[in-house]
Amino acid sequence: MEHSNNMLRHDIDKMISATLHAVDPRSAVQRHLRRQDATLRLDGKLYDMTAFDSVILIAVGKAAVPMATAARDIVSDRLTRGIVVTKYGHADAAAGLLNDPRLTVIESAHPVPDANSMRAGQLVSETLTGLNARTLVIACISGGASALMISPYPGIQLRTMQAINDALLKCGADITEMNIARSRLERLKSGGLVQLAAPATVIGLILSDVIGDPLNVIASGLTNHPAAHNVLVANNTQACEAAAEQARALGYAARIVTTELRGEAAERGREIASAILREQPGTCLIYGGEPTVTIHGPGKGGRNQELALAAALAFGQHPESPACLVALGTDGTDGPTDAAGALTFPDTLARAAALKLDASACLDANDSYHFFAPLGNLIMTGPTGTNVADVVIALRL
Repeated sequence: MEHSNNMLRHDIDKMISATLHAVDPRSAVQRHLRRQDATLRLDGKLYDMTAFDSVILIAVGKAAVPMATAARDIVSDRLTRGIVVTKYGHADAAAGLLNDPRLTVIESAHPVPDANSMRAGQLVSETLTGLNARTLVIACISGGASALMISPYPGIQLRTMQAINDALLKCGADITEMNIARSRLERLKSGGLVQLAAPATVIGLILSDVIGDPLNVIASGLTNHPAAHNVLVANNTQACEAAAEQARALGYAARIVTTELRGEAAERGREIASAILREQPGTCLIYGGEPTVTIHGPGKGGRNQELALAAALAFGQHPESPACLVALGTDGTDGPTDAAGALTFPDTLARAAALKLDASACLDANDSYHFFAPLGNLIMTGPTGTNVADVVIALRL
């Protein structure tokens, strides 16, 4: 199969678009939460809204704005007040929420919390204190919430929380390990949000960014409690399935290899490159999950960019078997960068050499961003409004 870079980019862009569309948070909430007159339905469970004097909306995470918008529109006139907490830059599409006097929108830091994260935790705690049984709390939870909203136990300072988060990130801890540690330090995590709201009724709409969708790990288990009715509205599997469907529509023989991709990003990149090179031309392999990076160098990058760089090096050893790979963070931000990830073409290493870019040195320095940027091979989506971990698409050409 002959493919120019422009043809490949066209196919990749269509796959990325299909991937993100499948896990659009607003549509995901609308699929599961419906209202007819005074009856609210969350999947198979019905709630008589006349039984509640007040309805409170709490939305936290990178997908908080679209999820909150959908929930607000559904409960409509019954909404009393709410708090929406998201990452800096993710509230740009929140005009409708910002103009609603019932709602407070807060932007805070991720992956290391800041003062606004503390403020968000305080406001949510205050909003949920002293509720009664005639209150309904709708909690829209998505990835990133663990850092975006913190409420540490008395005596634990913000700087302590920041130091712990920073250390976990640098040592290559995965999201499960990070969120278990975070939940030990805070009052709202591990079901604390539900306990604080008692005896109010709490329903949780969960957008998963964690492998296997464990409710005790997603957002550090804010609503993980038997007293809450939690529903998973979107996850990484749905994103991968959409990518595979689009790949087939474009003529590729596509299959999902795993939705449990984890471990060191560079190692996974080399393994995925080896796997796709063994396939017949026209094959598409799809991987979902969230690898990690143990930082050894002073460079700039993210797990998806590092995975793509390691794959590019592996592809360069087999020029007779052309292949392409894209690694995407579905939230639109890969590590501490403005890129969602990166892609490789068959000529990536040759083009890099012409620019005197040393791929191996960049990988050793964890400097994948500055390798891909001059090549124009960074994926720049901006904040996508969703967050279901990562998707890697490999093509044998």
